[in-house]
Amino acid sequence: MTFVGKILVCVIMIFAILFLGLTTVVFQTETNWKNRVSQLIEEKTKLQQEKLRLESDLATQTTNVDVAKRDLATAETAAKGKLKDLQDENARREAEVKQQRTTTETALQETAKAQAEAEARIAEAEVLRKNLATVQIQRDQFKLQQVELDQKILLQQRELEVARNNNKNLRERVSVFSGALRKNNLSDDFEYLKGTLGSPPTMEGLVLKVDAKNQNVEISIGANDGLKVGHELYLYRTSPAPEFIGKIQVTSVDVQQSVGRVIGKTLHGKKIQEGDNVSTKISPRG
Repeated sequence: MTFVGKILVCVIMIFAILFLGLTTVVFQTETNWKNRVSQLIEEKTKLQQEKLRLESDLATQTTNVDVAKRDLATAETAAKGKLKDLQDENARREAEVKQQRTTTETALQETAKAQAEAEARIAEAEVLRKNLATVQIQRDQFKLQQVELDQKILLQQRELEVARNNNKNLRERVSVFSGALRKNNLSDDFEYLKGTLGSPPTMEGLVLKVDAKNQNVEISIGANDGLKVGHELYLYRTSPAPEFIGKIQVTSVDVQQSVGRVIGKTLHGKKIQEGDNVSTKISPRG
């Protein structure tokens, strides 16, 4: 047998084996397909029943879904309404809170202001209390002073009554004395008598003029020097030798000059000369 023949024999044997195997497989497969078909038919029946059940469940679920959608729409509408109500309520609450916050801040400010005013009032009350205590002390002192003043007033009223009586008596006496002076051709002028009876201040002057009768003289001192009507002055001269001449009484007073009248007569009838001295001193200057 040739090599090719051997190959062909091998190929034929291989195909024979393959055919045998295929035949066996076909036989076994045929049996399996029958069982499989039976199984598939049974499964188909079960699946159809399950399909019917699922379709029924689907219809029920679809109905339930429709109901749920309607309920959801209703609930959504209600929720939206509640949401709007809640938003409105929230806005109202926020407005109330804002108003309450403003009111609270205003109240706090008013409270602080009232507290400050209260503290100021307390301080004022303390000052008033101290002032009241001081015033009460002063009142007590014033009461004591008033008692003393009342006593002094009573005493002064008594003294006033005595003074009035004395004044009345003095007026009566002055009236009697004035009548007596006028009756004796004497002046009752108070200023004249005051000048006559009172002592003049120390002063010196000069004779400016002398009348022809050697009775009236004009002198260089007057009211500015303290001279008054009724004052008496001494007349003297210093040269050529000091000598006393007499006395004069002031009868008229001017600001810087006065007029006097010789009292009685001059000593030994001496003539008064311009430049002679007048003075309140008793003795002339040496």
